[in-house]
Amino acid sequence: MLTRVLLVLALASAVVVGVGGPGWTQPTGVKLDEIVVQYPEGYTRVLAADIALLLRDATLREGVMGPLGAARHPLNGIRQAIELFRLDAQKLPWVAHGAGPNLSSFSVIDGAPFPQTFGALQGLKAAVGAPNSPYTHWDLVEMNGIPVVFTGGVFGPIPIEWAYIPLATQLWFGTEVGLGAPPNRDRLKASAERVVARLHGRIGIFDEFIAAYATRGGSIAFVRRTDIAKDKPVEQNEEVMSYAIFFEGAAARVRFQIRFTTEAAAQAALNNLLTGKSSYLAQDLYRAELVSRTLSGRILDFEVRTDLRGVVGLLLLTMPS
Repeated sequence: MLTRVLLVLALASAVVVGVGGPGWTQPTGVKLDEIVVQYPEGYTRVLAADIALLLRDATLREGVMGPLGAARHPLNGIRQAIELFRLDAQKLPWVAHGAGPNLSSFSVIDGAPFPQTFGALQGLKAAVGAPNSPYTHWDLVEMNGIPVVFTGGVFGPIPIEWAYIPLATQLWFGTEVGLGAPPNRDRLKASAERVVARLHGRIGIFDEFIAAYATRGGSIAFVRRTDIAKDKPVEQNEEVMSYAIFFEGAAARVRFQIRFTTEAAAQAALNNLLTGKSSYLAQDLYRAELVSRTLSGRILDFEVRTDLRGVVGLLLLTMPS
């Protein structure tokens, strides 16, 4: 039984990431700016969420978390980890998932108490070497006075490695999955060191604090430094995207702020919005209707209306698993 539970916990961690307010100026909700400053420079995208609301509200649980579970999205992974660490989701202020080039993805559960999380990690240690256990190692190291647990093994055909950083009221964890090659342990260690350095204030912050502040609020919030060759949805010469999602029953409003490299690029993106040709309105599963817009120099602010299927599509596009 223990082996089965620990295996599910491990697989859940492999796909992990992290309150609603009605309106543009509503101060409640996910404070994305306060979250991104906890991520070190080098990370280029952060997704944060009020997981308590997403699990408490039956409509959102079925219409958002259900499809994300089928897609193995990071938000579903964090839900599984919360359950398996036996955390009370209704007592968690927020959860988040961050990624960046040449860095291991790292997630954080805010409000996770150290005794509970470290106790669960001790269970992983007990699983190493147990009959039929997939775990092959468990190593506790200290990084600048902070304990970090490195563990992993082979789960089915897939080798996976994790770094867990249990704090007094937070749990950080990073993941490396071996698909066609061994998991990158060096990258995982270097990423953990980077997170710890940020926790100590010895390294700079995720560098889009202002964009995150512009769209604080909502039940889900996201910010990225755009890679024009890889990111979706995207318009030419996009530099930074942030958005906040406000749920209204089975519908949602999404407030976007997009910064472009030039004023001309921002104007071109607005023209595409107004003529219905913008990828910000339709791509893959994501469909939305323009509600309002404001253009100020290189900054395009706009709001769209969509349904829960559109929300799921947007999350899959901007923060894939």
